[in-house]
Amino acid sequence: MTALIKKNNIDFNGKKVAVLGTGGTSKTAAAVAKSLGAESVIKVSRNSADGTVTYDELYENHADTDIIINTTPVGMFPEILYSPVNVEKFPSLSGVIDAVYNPLETKLVADAKSKGIPAESGLYMLVGQAIRAYEIFMDKSADKNLLNNIFESVKSEKQNIVLIGMPGSGKTTIGQAIAQKLGRDFIDTDIEIKKEIKTEISDFFEKHGEEKFRDVETSVIKNIAKLSGVVIATGGGAILRQENVDALKMNGVLYFLDRPLEQIVPTSDRPTASSIEALKKRYNERYGIYSSCADKKIVVTGIVEDAVAQIESEHFHYENSCY
Repeated sequence: MTALIKKNNIDFNGKKVAVLGTGGTSKTAAAVAKSLGAESVIKVSRNSADGTVTYDELYENHADTDIIINTTPVGMFPEILYSPVNVEKFPSLSGVIDAVYNPLETKLVADAKSKGIPAESGLYMLVGQAIRAYEIFMDKSADKNLLNNIFESVKSEKQNIVLIGMPGSGKTTIGQAIAQKLGRDFIDTDIEIKKEIKTEISDFFEKHGEEKFRDVETSVIKNIAKLSGVVIATGGGAILRQENVDALKMNGVLYFLDRPLEQIVPTSDRPTASSIEALKKRYNERYGIYSSCADKKIVVTGIVEDAVAQIESEHFHYENSCY
């Protein structure tokens, strides 16, 4: 845990620290916080007990908490959309550490990062523990770069490759190609939606309207977002709801397939882009959204192999800079 804290440059000196949970990891977290100079450490539990405070008491009496360390399973797969606390309640918050490592970025961590607060989930700590066990078992010191190298490698393998972009930009074709090359499963959210609604998307749009379709889409995306190590092609409008983007980022890197408008052909099976006029309107409405929520933009020239090579190169040399 010390290595995880130092990696994120979180200063504990003189700070008030809240440790969520009362299990074995919480004891380690409290000891580490004190060793790094924390002025006080508060242990938080669902039930009031000696030496702990409840979550209600944390909000009421300790809103000046500087650092939060989560050692509970809240936010862990498969219930990845939950956070043990509301970071908005802590105006002085300057750091968040979450022991949960699945998903790669928990909601607690994502919420903190969205406010510019240094935060990290538990994968780095998990790798560090494995290396320390190796050192003890082998009675030798590991290379100083081993922790970072293994962490980056494991993270890249576990992160989903998520393709976003305009209808007709090549998400399905490019997604299938990169999934095949990397030996990953490929998931098309539109196909999964059609399984759910048991009809064509264009027919569902016409009968129930866009809002109802977006509700189904969000439900499907939140389930798919729980997976790791897969390639996901999203529908053109998936990024219109921030909750979809947030869910997909928890285990994934978002690549915007930026194909020039003149190379995109409208088709009747795409309800919001069935004509040239509709396509232009959607392009103008969404281009800025694609750009702002993407972690990386991939310029699509029309050659599938070029796009696949770009994504592969970016993904396996990628350092998460979201939020």
